[in-house]
Amino acid sequence: MLGTLTGRFAVKMIALKSIDLSVIAPRLVSSVRGVASWQSFARVMTRTTRTIRHSGRSLIVVAFTLVGCSNQLVPAATPTTPTTTLRIYATTPAIPLMDDLTTAYAAVNPAVRFEVASGSYDAMIERVERGDAPYFFSNHLPVDAESRGLWAAPVGQDGIAVIVHPDNPIHELTSEQLRDVFQGRIANWNALGGADAEITVFSREDGAGTRAEFESLIMGERRTTRSAQIAPSSAAMRLSVARTVNGIGYVSMSYLDETVRALSIDGIDPTLANVTENAYPLRSTLFIVGRREPETNYRAFIAWVQSPAGQAVVARHYAPLN
Repeated sequence: MLGTLTGRFAVKMIALKSIDLSVIAPRLVSSVRGVASWQSFARVMTRTTRTIRHSGRSLIVVAFTLVGCSNQLVPAATPTTPTTTLRIYATTPAIPLMDDLTTAYAAVNPAVRFEVASGSYDAMIERVERGDAPYFFSNHLPVDAESRGLWAAPVGQDGIAVIVHPDNPIHELTSEQLRDVFQGRIANWNALGGADAEITVFSREDGAGTRAEFESLIMGERRTTRSAQIAPSSAAMRLSVARTVNGIGYVSMSYLDETVRALSIDGIDPTLANVTENAYPLRSTLFIVGRREPETNYRAFIAWVQSPAGQAVVARHYAPLN
């Protein structure tokens, strides 16, 4: 069967005998091109049929189908779904949280895409105030957040783990001992029952949210020793301690792996269960922070984060909300 569409009409032909359609079809198409009415089309087909019969071949036209008014076949446009881009940033301790939540949300909402970035708490606050990013995840919220015009909502709970090299024989410190170490009052591991070796203290930089939380929970009004080596990110802190047998530092629990070992503090291990039960002493709340209460797509995303589905994602690396 040969189907030809030209102008306003569709013609279907069935060859009853052996016919060279490569010769006949172009002649037929040329004849009906530009036909403006059904009556004209019929006259053209009569002439064309005579021409075909004179060639000693027979052809029966079995169907004439009026088609649309377009002179060309236009392929149907593939429907596209509009996408929405949300800018969500994070302080470095909250990077795993941001990655997990944005990936999981986009999987169930394919029309939403995320633009993400990370940095210190001070850097994120600066970007929010400039309008670069509406919201960011953080494990720190300053006491003056409200007076600074910040909006925040809790999304989970984090624990700050004190870490040492895996070969360090020390497994536990009290809050007081930890304070003395970071203040510089205890400078040798032998004062804590360890080897006769000088302690290398690692601290986060000024403006880091984890440092602010650690100093609030442990140091109080005391200052971290000036001899502390600065780690510019959570990943850098973990790497520094992993490479230093006599080092000590602190990271969000989400950064714990086999390259370092977390110490018990006051006899409590830094586990998700102990954070959830409010037993571990170095706890902090995870927030999403912005300049104003969210609307539309941002509001839907944050509501999902606080929902059971979102909290199940939070629980991969952090403690969910109680």
